[in-house]
Amino acid sequence: MAEGGGEVNTFNSTEVNMSDKTFVSQIAAAAAAVIFAAMGSAQAQEPIKIGFAGALSGPASFVGIEIKRGSEIAIDEINAKGGIKGRKLVLVARDDEHNPVKTVAQYRELVEREKVVGIVGATNSASMLAVAPIVNDTLKVPVICPATDATEITENDAKKNGRDNYLFRVGMYGTGQANFMVDTMTKKFGHKKIGLLTWTGGWGVTGRGELQRRLKENGLSPVTDETFDNNDTDMTPQVIKLQNAGAQSILNYALVRENTFVVKTKEKLKDGTPYVSAWGIAGPAFWKAAGDAAEGVLTSTTVTIDGPQSPERMAFINEYQRRYNEGMSAAVFAVGAYDAIYLFKTSMERNGLEPKQIRDGLEKIPEFNGLVKHFKRPVFTRDRHNAVTEEDMIMTRWTNGKLLEVKFDSKGPYVEIDAKTKKYIDKATMKLL
Repeated sequence: MAEGGGEVNTFNSTEVNMSDKTFVSQIAAAAAAVIFAAMGSAQAQEPIKIGFAGALSGPASFVGIEIKRGSEIAIDEINAKGGIKGRKLVLVARDDEHNPVKTVAQYRELVEREKVVGIVGATNSASMLAVAPIVNDTLKVPVICPATDATEITENDAKKNGRDNYLFRVGMYGTGQANFMVDTMTKKFGHKKIGLLTWTGGWGVTGRGELQRRLKENGLSPVTDETFDNNDTDMTPQVIKLQNAGAQSILNYALVRENTFVVKTKEKLKDGTPYVSAWGIAGPAFWKAAGDAAEGVLTSTTVTIDGPQSPERMAFINEYQRRYNEGMSAAVFAVGAYDAIYLFKTSMERNGLEPKQIRDGLEKIPEFNGLVKHFKRPVFTRDRHNAVTEEDMIMTRWTNGKLLEVKFDSKGPYVEIDAKTKKYIDKATMKLL
């Protein structure tokens, strides 16, 4: 008892200290839970970045713009349906001005600073060949190419040495495209006297070598092998040599500008030799530049948006027109980029969101219904990083401003003007019958 009769209020200091510690621990745990929940929520909301570095200015910008637009349409569609695992996709684009040195710098920036987990490939093969070893050895981020066809982009050192290969492709590849062009003209059209007319710049050099190789494999050699450079705007000497050599058809590798000079020269000389180009002119930009001189020109490609189309392709065509208030200038690249984004999406959903997981997942997609085509087989495998094989490629004909697929039946080659009109093609002249 205390003095004055008051009751002494005693307490156990150990009990209070333990109680305080328990209380503090509970507070800390609750705070941590809130923090982790907030971190998880923030991570769920953080966008998944896909990169692109390509020509968005200069003469080749029509390729880069189409890749960017095709990617944007796909990304917006995916985001409108909730994104990927609750996270939105975003495209981080850079203009490399078709310059491989800038492409290399921008790939590093996209991966190291922007933290992209995948990249849609560049607009020229030189750029992709420059970045391929860096992508495989240092950056280790998957790249899907819709526009560049040098065989070595996917058939690179990593692939040859059995290491993880981060380079994939949904467009043409050089060896396959040359095989397809030569085989179509020699086996389906029956031409044995093939002339070459190729560009000394860009992919013309590799294309020429591939055409020479395939002709040799078929027991043939070009009746004449002509070239032109960036300064040539009139191909009269080359066309005359091809005429004199008796070429039944002329095979070419070049882009819109160069091919426009060729066909205008042929028109001036009234030369009717069938003219076949690789896919550098597989879009309205060529007809816009060349006009009627382009009539009857053949080009190998992966897809055309002219003629009868699937509902899925028509939806894409209509959305492009609505969004950009113009038609596509190089549809094959827009369509390829669109499919590249959906391939990334498919892999992420199946295999995970880290670059290595995405890379591995791309090799395990068993079937893919894309705009390029419905792949009813694995799109890629460990040993094959080209989605489009020679069997998937198509030959097309410029017909009154439309790029129409050349098909074959028992009567011969033909194009479908519309769903009800079929026009056969003369094998010797490529004119409509």
